[in-house]
Amino acid sequence: MLQLQENLKQDRHVQAVRRVISRLDLEPLRDVYRGTGSKPFLPELMLGVVLVEILAGLTSPAHWWRDATSRDQCKLVGRGIAPSRSAWYDFRDRAGKFIDEVHQQLIDDATNEGLLEPREASMDGTFTAAIASRHKIYNLKQINCRLNKIKRTIRFVDDPSQIASAKPLSNVPKWMAETASGRARQLASFREAKRELLRQIRDNRNAHSRYRRDEAKLVVSPADPEAVIGRDKHHVLRPLYNTQYVTDCQSGIVLGFEVFRQNNDNATLAPVLKRCQQIVRGELARLHADTGYCSVLDLKDCDRLGIELLAPVQNNMMQQRKLANGHLQIPSGEFDFDSSSSDLRCPGGHLMKLVRSAEVPRSCGRTVTELRFEQSVDRCSACPLSERCLGNGSKRRTVSRQKDQGLLDAQAAKMSGDLGRESQRRRGSTVERSFGDGKLHRNQNRQHGRGLSRVRAEVGLLVIAQNTLTLYNLEKRGKKALP
Repeated sequence: MLQLQENLKQDRHVQAVRRVISRLDLEPLRDVYRGTGSKPFLPELMLGVVLVEILAGLTSPAHWWRDATSRDQCKLVGRGIAPSRSAWYDFRDRAGKFIDEVHQQLIDDATNEGLLEPREASMDGTFTAAIASRHKIYNLKQINCRLNKIKRTIRFVDDPSQIASAKPLSNVPKWMAETASGRARQLASFREAKRELLRQIRDNRNAHSRYRRDEAKLVVSPADPEAVIGRDKHHVLRPLYNTQYVTDCQSGIVLGFEVFRQNNDNATLAPVLKRCQQIVRGELARLHADTGYCSVLDLKDCDRLGIELLAPVQNNMMQQRKLANGHLQIPSGEFDFDSSSSDLRCPGGHLMKLVRSAEVPRSCGRTVTELRFEQSVDRCSACPLSERCLGNGSKRRTVSRQKDQGLLDAQAAKMSGDLGRESQRRRGSTVERSFGDGKLHRNQNRQHGRGLSRVRAEVGLLVIAQNTLTLYNLEKRGKKALP
């Protein structure tokens, strides 16, 4: 037994977790258990077991319950505690109340020890599958149909007072729960799914026409209504969550994280960076990202936060479309804009008239100012470039340009050389490395909790575990930076 303990003490996961637990202020953990229920197991021992389990790729509370009394590393770190299965699920749910404070302590400790200088970081996101099935997602019509069947079954089988259709029940569908309590849970989950779907329909109707979707294609998962339906990295349509990381370029420590209910990266930059700047006390000065984080609004947000954004620009203004005559249309990027006078000159050398300045909404709820220019019909008809310039059936050329397009132009020029290539290399070797570690070694491919708060708690525990091991490795190798 003594030999086993000595061997386990050399386990790097055990050593890393013990290092962190010994340095943490444990009051935030104990506070979430104070004042209710019976006397709990020591939360710091439960946290130690959870971190050891996550580092081994075991992220479900069911695994924690099983291994707390059977896995030697867990018995050593947890000192033999044996909480019930429900206690581990409760710990996961309560983790959301203290995870930010624990993460803040880790970052402060790493900074004070000289292991972290949070000046330069990388940001990216990844999709993780929700626990809900990808085969059971429904639109409003299907939700209403199943709700009616559940209510009728409850009325005729379980509770005659249930308000439902008086149409006789011929048979109980196979998809329905077999017990009364199961049917009651199904009724509650489908009602919650309907409320979520009605909220999506309301938001869709209030959205700008360019972002409005067909209501019949708005779907939700009753098993996890808060999960968004989208396509993951393997192009599979399923309920999922969007996890965002900000990772330090020198140490590989995850500085900030957040979880969103959306299937894209739009408008995720500002809230994540704002929180990250609070964590690192405003020290972050440069951020590497991809094209999904480089819009006019993103550049302005980074400027307000005092951060230089290094991200390539997706230049839609240089995209060409094929005309009916077989020519490729001259792209709007070849029209010369004078920022001092706000004049636009076409490739034929003629000034174009500014006809409209409008606030155009974006999917995040904010707006950008768009300028619309038009050329006269007479000049376009006499221009030798008209065959390659005018659209199908059009008599004049119109061009739309953002008022702050100059910010994107300057960003594109900055990222066109060696700086842009080096920035993308840095991003790929840091934040992508964090996601790769999470998915390959820590089982980050699928969540185990239902709802945004539980998913965020799981992601937070994963970040704590990753940073715990990273800090331990940095100390062991003497603050050797990542390549």
